[in-house]
Amino acid sequence: MVSPKAIWTVVAACVVLTLAVPTVAITMDEDTASDDVILEPTTSYASVTDEGELEVDLERLNERAVTTFDDVFTISVGDDAVSRVWIEDVEGLTFYENGNQHAELSESSPLEPEAGESARIGVSIDTHVDHAATETFTVHVEYEDDDGKSTGVVTLEDLEVEPETVETGENVTVNATYENVGERTKTTDAELTVDGTVVDSESVTVSPGDTETVHFERQLEWPGETELGVDGVEHETVLVDGPPVDVLEASVVDTELAAGETGEIEATVSNPTDKPVERTLELAVDGIVVDTQTVALESASEQTVTFEHEFDGEGTTPVAVSGVDAGTVTVDEPTFEIQNRELSATTMAALAPPMAASLLVIATVANRRWVKK
Repeated sequence: MVSPKAIWTVVAACVVLTLAVPTVAITMDEDTASDDVILEPTTSYASVTDEGELEVDLERLNERAVTTFDDVFTISVGDDAVSRVWIEDVEGLTFYENGNQHAELSESSPLEPEAGESARIGVSIDTHVDHAATETFTVHVEYEDDDGKSTGVVTLEDLEVEPETVETGENVTVNATYENVGERTKTTDAELTVDGTVVDSESVTVSPGDTETVHFERQLEWPGETELGVDGVEHETVLVDGPPVDVLEASVVDTELAAGETGEIEATVSNPTDKPVERTLELAVDGIVVDTQTVALESASEQTVTFEHEFDGEGTTPVAVSGVDAGTVTVDEPTFEIQNRELSATTMAALAPPMAASLLVIATVANRRWVKK
């Protein structure tokens, strides 16, 4: 499965500054994607778009000043074949790690991670510096010497779900066993799904020739047959017995938004029984649970619950509440205006394929265009 965080073979975008650094985007090529090195947004400054791009949006900056943004994204390593990672900066644009502005990522001071480790990356922008119309900065991923054939290959070997029948409100246990059939330590994410929606995840690191088991526990509240699976490739069916409490309908209130805006989603829950019950509703955006609400229902009653969620990525995204389709939200990119200039987010970059020296280079080209008002 190709994660939207993977940065193997990259096309990236960035507009470099005088008053702003709007967008740094990274797009995966699924034919060559890998989880060896991963970029993942950690703040509202960064997000993953529907097109699989990691965008870093730093908005407006002061003129002739130095502005810093801590913990904008993380760099994670999932393969112990990676020996060093560093960023070759553009003048006036510096990347640093773990909140320490003096810990600049450079060839002389790189990340030297082990499999399973990650570093928090911040950005410092100096607007005293003048820039040409086109600038380039490079991210380097260096491997230990190798013939290129030895890799970590982690596969899901076994899935156990117990018990097969439960009452509403009871827990089931899901055990997923992974095996590394490769020759290097590898880290992967195990994703627990309920009826196809990702509800939980755990990272697992497996040494060559070994197996590791990930344990999940899940409370089942809705009666009927429920499919519990891992990674979308294996699943087991559990029968849930209990009163016919159900989500009658769900709907998206705000169907069109600008990136960064908050939309509302409503769901109506019914309790036709003669006893009060309590249920937890889960809001899923693009197949992943992002929010929950617990509702107390009196006997023979209905109640409408409202979720609020901030949508960052551009495009059209499906939304559901506890497995009930609520519709879609279409998100458009906002236009940023800074004083009398309109910022155009145009960016391009590319990552060369692995070379004989085991050095991978991600080259990011930054373009700037000013439009006079």
